[in-house]
Amino acid sequence: MSAALFGIGEWIGRLPHGTRHIEVAPPPSCPPAGFSLMTGRILSDRAVLALARNRKPARAGLATALYAVGFAPAADALLTNLFGATPIHRYHEWRERSRRELDLAGLESARDSWTVGPHIRVVLLDGGETAADALRATVSSLERQAYPNWSLALVDGNPILGADQRLVRVDGNARAEALWRGLGPSDIVLPISAGDTISEYAMGALAEFAATRPAHTLFYADEDSIDAGRHVAPELKPDWSPIFQKSRSFVGRALYARCRALESHGGLSLAEMLRPSTWDALFAAESGPVGHIRRVLLTKVWKSARPEGRVAIAKQALPVATATLIIPTRNRARLMAACLASLEKTRPRNFDLLIVDNGSTEAATRRLLGRAAKQAGVRVLNDEGPFNFSALCNRAARHAEGRVLVFLNNDTEVLRPDWLVNLAGWALQPDIGAVGARLVYPSGRLQHAGLVLGLGGYAAHLDIGAPPEYPGYLDRFTVPREVSAVTGACLAVERSKFQAIGGFDADRFPIELGDVDLCLRLAERGWKTVMTPDALLMHRESATRGRSDVARRYATERRHFRERWMDSIPDDPFFHPALSLTARRTSLDH
Repeated sequence: MSAALFGIGEWIGRLPHGTRHIEVAPPPSCPPAGFSLMTGRILSDRAVLALARNRKPARAGLATALYAVGFAPAADALLTNLFGATPIHRYHEWRERSRRELDLAGLESARDSWTVGPHIRVVLLDGGETAADALRATVSSLERQAYPNWSLALVDGNPILGADQRLVRVDGNARAEALWRGLGPSDIVLPISAGDTISEYAMGALAEFAATRPAHTLFYADEDSIDAGRHVAPELKPDWSPIFQKSRSFVGRALYARCRALESHGGLSLAEMLRPSTWDALFAAESGPVGHIRRVLLTKVWKSARPEGRVAIAKQALPVATATLIIPTRNRARLMAACLASLEKTRPRNFDLLIVDNGSTEAATRRLLGRAAKQAGVRVLNDEGPFNFSALCNRAARHAEGRVLVFLNNDTEVLRPDWLVNLAGWALQPDIGAVGARLVYPSGRLQHAGLVLGLGGYAAHLDIGAPPEYPGYLDRFTVPREVSAVTGACLAVERSKFQAIGGFDADRFPIELGDVDLCLRLAERGWKTVMTPDALLMHRESATRGRSDVARRYATERRHFRERWMDSIPDDPFFHPALSLTARRTSLDH
């Protein structure tokens, strides 16, 4: 179902045969103040196809043909994708059909926090010379607020605004603390640039969100832009991601702070406090919890939208500690030889190598492993039996000597000499568990840059096949950032953390989803997962086992995954709920 960012959510999907009851519920992390069901109806197959033809005639025609020749599952999957995603360039239309006017006498009537709550002091940021019509647009959006407890701080006054009782006049020679003088420590400062506007429910949503999170001092929301009357470029942000923020400053303009968070900035000049860069730095330096309001509260004028800051994040230096690389393998000597040859370019070479041979029978592979075992720092462990990636990795980890474990598929090849130092440097941070790399196909197109929970119903890679130059939505593929999980094709973790959670779950996840399960169990212990594009490898995905083996084993592991992580699957904190979990390219939900 679409995330109802603007008041209305809709879901179109196939129900299992015999369905008698449907429950509509938000994810556990996002309880609603209330909602009402507008309508619900059963669509015939003919009605579904007619609706599909109105949206995408070509795909609807293909689905019809698939049904006609007996490929109903493929047709169902095609329609699920069609109804579950809207291209981001169609954001304006998506926004309009999801929009609902505030109903203060009805659905919103019980929201006491929209009338009683913290005082919100609006502060106009310094954007240089301000046009009168831009300032009027901003003030007009403030005057439409459903939430009444707010005021506007204006430096040196402005004749355009008259003498409204909400205005707080601030002398241009005062210090920054004058902007929030008279407010309590839990009251909120809302910075805004002239020309930007906020939705009529923005302050109410902010006050309501802040009331349920008294320990939070900083907040941010989603935003979009307007260009020639059309809403464009939605910035649907992940939940708080400090590594991402230090790398890219993704929080943008829709940000807010309690007065107690600004106390140390009170001595700044007004000019310094009113610079957007000061607010970026405030968030980058925050070590406590930061709240994300998953609503579009701010709309910018497209031509005046400033480029978001990029902060060069220091490389994570690898201490003297070494790493142990663990590579399970069986036959396919050519793949393994290419993998081993690529490791030679690693700099610095402070690692040892454990190859786990799962009963290779090909003479070429046996010769290759025999030669490898004679090299310094290389050991070959023999472990015959059915292929169980998790069990093979666990056994090798018990023999590892390095402080960092790096699990590699035998169909990977190193593309950057500094790949290991970039992985291990992150893995050794005390609050970080698993670390993943950017993986590309032999063509250079994207194969992995982090996994999304719920994608495809379980967890999957997003934007597979994107060209090398594609930066990702919100530039997320260009910088280190937090993710919920990374693939085990190249996964680094400090050995002590791996041991603390008992390694991979070889019983429930012998091949698939074990990497995701590992990352989620690390997160339960407080160790976050990070993806860094500074570790770059090529991956010939499933080249060793082939895809038929994946399909045969997937059902059991999927069942185990749903049983263990049912509450986590629908709500990846680093993937906005308004983005589609059915499309493999970043799209809007429905």
